[in-house]
Amino acid sequence: MRTQPIVCRMAAVLVVAVGLQILTKSPASAQTELPCDSETVAPAGQDALRADCVALWTFLTHLDDPGNLNDPGDGQWGVNTSFSSWRGVTVSASGRVIGLNLSANDLSGPISSELGRLSDLESLLLDSNNLSGSIPSELGRLSNLVSLSLGVNVLSGSIPSELGRLSNLRYLSLYNNDLSGLIPSELGQLSNLESLHLDDNNLSGSIPSELGQLSNLVSLSLDSNNLSGSIPFELGRLSNLEWLSLSANDLSGSIPSELGRLVSLTYLNLVDNELTGYVPLGLSQFDPYVDGPMGRTIIGSIKTYREFTLKDEVWDVWFCDTPTGNAALIPSAVVGRLTNEITPLFSWLSNGRYRPQFGYAGWIKGSTQWECMSNAGYSPFLDDRSALVGNRPIIISDLETRHGGGGYTGVYATSTLDIGSIAHEIGHALGFPHSFGGLTIVTDYRYGPSPRVNEYDNPMDLMSGLGGLSSTVAINRYAAGWIDLTNLAVHPKGKTHTYELRPLGYGGTQMLVLLDPRLGTIMTLGARVAKGYDSEIPKEGIEVYKVSYFITGVDLSAITRADLFSLRIQPFPPGQLGAQEIDHTDAYTQHVHSVGDVFDIGTATIEIVERVGDRFTIRVADKADPIFTGRFSDDDSSAHETNIETIAARGITAGCSRTYPGLFCPIRFVTRAQMMAFMARTLGEEVDTTVYTSRFTDVSDSAWYLPYLERLADLGVVEPYDDGTFRPSEPLTRRDMALFLARAFRHISPVVNPNGVFEDVPADASYAAEVEAIFAAGVTRGCSVDPMLYCPDEPVTRAQMASFLTRALEGTLGQR
Repeated sequence: MRTQPIVCRMAAVLVVAVGLQILTKSPASAQTELPCDSETVAPAGQDALRADCVALWTFLTHLDDPGNLNDPGDGQWGVNTSFSSWRGVTVSASGRVIGLNLSANDLSGPISSELGRLSDLESLLLDSNNLSGSIPSELGRLSNLVSLSLGVNVLSGSIPSELGRLSNLRYLSLYNNDLSGLIPSELGQLSNLESLHLDDNNLSGSIPSELGQLSNLVSLSLDSNNLSGSIPFELGRLSNLEWLSLSANDLSGSIPSELGRLVSLTYLNLVDNELTGYVPLGLSQFDPYVDGPMGRTIIGSIKTYREFTLKDEVWDVWFCDTPTGNAALIPSAVVGRLTNEITPLFSWLSNGRYRPQFGYAGWIKGSTQWECMSNAGYSPFLDDRSALVGNRPIIISDLETRHGGGGYTGVYATSTLDIGSIAHEIGHALGFPHSFGGLTIVTDYRYGPSPRVNEYDNPMDLMSGLGGLSSTVAINRYAAGWIDLTNLAVHPKGKTHTYELRPLGYGGTQMLVLLDPRLGTIMTLGARVAKGYDSEIPKEGIEVYKVSYFITGVDLSAITRADLFSLRIQPFPPGQLGAQEIDHTDAYTQHVHSVGDVFDIGTATIEIVERVGDRFTIRVADKADPIFTGRFSDDDSSAHETNIETIAARGITAGCSRTYPGLFCPIRFVTRAQMMAFMARTLGEEVDTTVYTSRFTDVSDSAWYLPYLERLADLGVVEPYDDGTFRPSEPLTRRDMALFLARAFRHISPVVNPNGVFEDVPADASYAAEVEAIFAAGVTRGCSVDPMLYCPDEPVTRAQMASFLTRALEGTLGQR
């Protein structure tokens, strides 16, 4: 909990001229005469203006310290001028106060309840001051209020339930105060609210389910409180929600699958709670390692910074002259070795996306690593982008016999110039952690006499082997952006699939992910063969790692803030217990599996079926109960699920994601181009991808959907618009669907004399015959029964598309 210091002003008395009255800052003396009595401030007969002035002046005089409001000059409060010219006051054309913006004005003391009398007020911004006391319930009278910001003060007490009366409120910010008690359920009545920030307080109790009624809400922050109980599933109704932060509370239970419906969500933070159970696949857009149906990736747990890993970065090579003597190295030779040996390694690892360049920067002096780094002009080993000035450094000296200093800002190396260790430290600077089993114990007196876990027991990884140049684990390469989404597969829970894994340097699947029942954990599989820089690895086969992660976007484990930098990549199973030395033997390659091996990962049985060349075929059979019913994970709550299963069984769809075989994306809109493929498959049409040229002016001959489009055009299902276009990227509308279905299916005949079944489709509409035809055929009931509406201009979702096609095929009437 952050608190704001009380700003104390040394002056005991503030003198201002108000007619002949001398006012002090004492509230009692300030009440003796008001500037609002002046005709200049409020002319006779203007009672509403005078009331506004009184409310403002009472607010001022009740403050312990008026901060900048009484600073001399233009805008000073209390002088014999209209309050419309006072600092922070905005008035309407009629002179009424509509805005009070006093953010960051060094105010301290209470908020006067008299502000509740500013009946025309639309904006009240008092944030970033030192205001104390409670929030006046009288603010609930401000029926015109649109914005209320009281954040970053030291306000205490409870949130007044009366704020729920502010029906026009769009922005409510009370964050970073000392507010306590419950979140009023009445806030759920704020139907126009777009932003609600109550974070960094001492609020307790549960999150009111009524917040799920805030249909216009875009941003909700409740983190850093003492909230308990479960996350209300009703929050999944907030279809416009883009930002949801509930971190640092005592929330428990599982994460509602309904949150997976929030397709607009771009930020989710659930860190530091007691959540348990499975991660809903609907939240896969926040997984740091695998893209979900929305195509977003958030890399946070492995601290990999793609602003470096996806460019030809330049490293400055510095030589540190230490008290023990000059490092006997020729700068040009050192830079040459780094360029000749390390640049091609990372080019190989990254598929040419990261090629570090090295340049001589100069000689510096220093007696310690930190001094050498500092004298080169860098903040040593800080994981902070602000510490980076210019290129990142490599500091070479003869201070120690080991290498160290891999971090965000640079690398520290010794004058022995072990190229493998320098590459290892550069890996750390790119964000790659060690990958170690956590079982082997060593005594390293550099860290004291106590035994410690050996972090260098994985000879398969550049980041945990001692010496030599080799590859790093696939999860590091994916985090760095060196493995494309097309080279990734995620196994759906409770299913059986066969995969072909290929090693670095090949196309195809480079990494397979298994979702672990422990929140915040995934299992990864990748192929390794002794080629290229991996030519000296001790074992070929399929390597398995358990990755326990923390990310900003979503931390779904019980990891605490203290564990923020404790990401673990562990060989699974780890090396043998008790081994004291690193030797590249089977003791440290238990996690590398050969053809014929059969082993379990949680509830899944993995079989390495065969190896053909450098390609491995593996079979994954998960015996656990699936975390969803049917073949797709994200349609369980959909009224269209049965129809989705039907078109999947007919081969019309395989889902929406190659990465996630279990996703259908039911609420995603269908484009006109995509519908061509669905329609052709529904009709059982075979298409020849080699014979078509486009008849549409906005469709190229190479468009993936062209064979389907042209075949349907041949059948008379589709025709160009008047301007010759097809408009492939536009969403498919319900009008389009009616036209396509009526033209495609023989048993659906356009109605000869439409009679206006639907109120929004007049009988003389150009498409009325087709709309009424699919109604008569039982394909649709429309979008509303009472009144009867069809909603012809609404876009069609993938789930609705499934129902349209299924009913057209089978002639049955299901959910609309």
